[in-house]
Amino acid sequence: MTVQITIIGLGQIGTSIGLSLAKHTGIIKRVGYDRALDIQNKAKSMGAFDEVKFNLPSAIEGADVVLLCVPLDQVEETLKNIAPDLRKDAVVMDFSPLKSVTYKWFEKHVPEGRYYIGLVPSTNPALMEQGGIGITAASADLFDKATIGIASPPGAAAEALKLADDLVNMLGAKTIFLDMLEADGMMMTTHLLPQVISAALLNATVGQPGWVEARRFAGSSFAQVSSGIGVDPVEALVQALLNSPQAALSSLDNAIGALTHMRAAVAKDDPADLQKRLSLAFDDREQWLNERHRALWDVASEKNDLPKAGDTLKRFFMGERSKNKKK
Repeated sequence: MTVQITIIGLGQIGTSIGLSLAKHTGIIKRVGYDRALDIQNKAKSMGAFDEVKFNLPSAIEGADVVLLCVPLDQVEETLKNIAPDLRKDAVVMDFSPLKSVTYKWFEKHVPEGRYYIGLVPSTNPALMEQGGIGITAASADLFDKATIGIASPPGAAAEALKLADDLVNMLGAKTIFLDMLEADGMMMTTHLLPQVISAALLNATVGQPGWVEARRFAGSSFAQVSSGIGVDPVEALVQALLNSPQAALSSLDNAIGALTHMRAAVAKDDPADLQKRLSLAFDDREQWLNERHRALWDVASEKNDLPKAGDTLKRFFMGERSKNKKK
């Protein structure tokens, strides 16, 4: 029996999924749809899909699984548009950054008898630092050695969860099961906050006194930090922050707090404190990159104990790592 998977939104994630599933075309029919016809045609020419459809109802017709790979600001409208044509027992899986918000929209617009599963993607560590967005950054290997979270609502159908797990395995990734609010918090910290920090850097520098001369010297470090802006469209980023204000404020408070402590070290002319905080950040990044590239998350020796409240406060206020932290 062939399973039809319809992918809506043929950017980096949607087209990469289509390319990755090419090796399973004996059991999967890949149907693609994008509201930009040139993107849709390019995805078809790349071999990412068996068929592309030029209107949404025909793309949804007969679909067993529908993957939403669109920005958050397009998710509710897309759910409204596909709801009348979703067959009974169809599973809608969504890659947007806020699962609890998307699920509310799903419940509001989609008739009973259809199922929702949230997917939280990471990417192949070998491709992580190559940058690029959109269909030009698509790759059949995008999810190799990656982890994809499955965030489901309470009481999700076992068959829907099994379909999601099977899809993750077909993409070459590992599965981790997450609570939806937990998934939203992680995406706020790792996906949305870097974009906000990028915007803050640009707001703090471009157009400020001295920028006319400084712009000539802004190099790789400035380009790398500012590159976060544009990963999601501005409208989608605004929606994500305002639809999850508690998580957004918590992440922003942490970022502001870290900057405030560094500022205080400069104001006090305290090189030891500043050195400690910068060295901690440098070491943490090196450790994270090493772990991310090795992707040995299931190996017991790679698992650190969860930090205690006192350890977290020590890191934040004093810039110190807990002495019992494993290296």
